[in-house]
Amino acid sequence: MHHEVKILEPTDLWYLQNNINKDTNKYYHPTKNIPLVQQVEIRLENSGVIIQKGTLHSCVGKLTYDVYKTDNRLRDIWVSLTTEIEFNAPVYRGLGMVYLEPRQKGYFLHYTPIEVSEQEQWEFDDGVFQFCSDNVVIGAKKLKFRQMAASGDGKWRIALKALPGQIARVITGTLAPAKVITLKRGETLIADYDMVKGYTNGVTEDYRKLGHFGKGGGEGFIWIYSGEGKLLVSETDSLGLG
Repeated sequence: MHHEVKILEPTDLWYLQNNINKDTNKYYHPTKNIPLVQQVEIRLENSGVIIQKGTLHSCVGKLTYDVYKTDNRLRDIWVSLTTEIEFNAPVYRGLGMVYLEPRQKGYFLHYTPIEVSEQEQWEFDDGVFQFCSDNVVIGAKKLKFRQMAASGDGKWRIALKALPGQIARVITGTLAPAKVITLKRGETLIADYDMVKGYTNGVTEDYRKLGHFGKGGGEGFIWIYSGEGKLLVSETDSLGLG
């Protein structure tokens, strides 16, 4: 499974009809909105992809259609009830191209690929997971009350890991650029906003007030991550630089 994020622009005729110089105003015009579109293309080479229900735009090739399911149908239904993943999420397998629904300008996402081994279990915020290879097991993890109040992710998050002996590939989407960092033993990540969008098992997340009896350094409630593992962080999320 390979993916490519493309920015589609209007035709030359559109520029001509709207009296816009394409060479100088390709991405911005002071008075007219240029309708740029972002679209994800997924190339399958005898492989499979699980996508969010309702995100398919089109597909072409020698492909077969199925729905996501594991050996535990009750768990699949539970995941669909507690997260944004549907238990009948579409799965496409074979040889060909899968195109996801285009996003209009102003709603673009930054996509981050993550490799998941069988020893890792990733936990993602709602809305961050976009699609993945079909060699995964998807579950759900309940949040603590303080996490629910601070993150706005509801009561549950998606938990995902690769099948035994395999390496899965997950693509996440965030409003601002994100990257995967490694938290080593003895290290702690502290942030005063929800900069972490996902993390692996071995990492402990907490949301609490910094300090006691009002002596918190003026920071109030903060996110604290400790342990050993990987984190998906969006450092510029609060800066509005997406």
